[in-house]
Parts: sequence; C-alpha cells; structure tokens
Amino acid sequence: MSKTKQVIILAIIAAVATTVGLIAANSFSVSSVHANQGGGSGAQKWEYCAITSASYSGTNFGARGTAVIRYFQVGGVKEETIEFVPDIGQRNEVRIENGALNKAIAKLGDEGWELVSKEPDTDKIRNIFYFKRPKQ
Repeated sequence: MSKTKQVIILAIIAAVATTVGLIAANSFSVSSVHANQGGGSGAQKWEYCAITSASYSGTNFGARGTAVIRYFQVGGVKEETIEFVPDIGQRNEVRIENGALNKAIAKLGDEGWELVSKEPDTDKIRNIFYFKRPKQ
C-alpha cells in the first residue's frame, strides 16, 4: 500500500472519529442542560413562610394556644393564626403553647412545606421556624 493511500485512510478515520465525538458531546451537553433546568422550565422557584410565635392566653378554663404563620410574598406578608384549644387534662401553659406550635407545624407539613431552619432560642421569648416549598 502506498504512502498516499495510508495518509488518505488515516485522514478518513480521523474525520469519522472527530464527527462521532462531536455528535456524542453535543447530545450529552443538551441532555444535561435539560436535566438541570427541570425539562427546560427554568430554575426552581421557592416560596417561604415562618411560624413567628406560639403563645397561650386565658385562664385555666378558657385557655387557648395560638401560633402565627407568616407567608412571605412579593407584595408583603400574609398572616394566619392557628388556634389550639386543649382538653381539660392539658391545661398547662407549656402544653397549650406547644399544642399550638405542633398544630401549625403539622398544617404546614400537610401543605407540602419543609422545615429548613429554626432560629436559636436566645431570649426565651420566641422561636422562629422557617419553611419553604417549590412554587407551583
């Protein structure tokens, strides 16, 4: 076989290998971009809320606990108050406050919210629990 034929065959093999490599690389990069963008819909967006207080009020016979949930929105904050009325055997300040907090956390969990952070209880007055969930 002549040197000219060898050079032509090597050039054809190199061209085919280069073409196959470019096609494979292009296919991979397109599929990874779609995977990172959630199928081409853009970056994931989140919504956030926090339980900003849990407290009790009233007397032993009319005591009730409340927890305040604040939903953070572009236009401001929307608040919702969750109430907890304990059974007669649970008439204790700590149980009433924790009952309201537990009810608020359970409500948010049922709605798809995920707890992401809790501020340290430094002043013994309030705990703030932060939640997020994907925007729909």
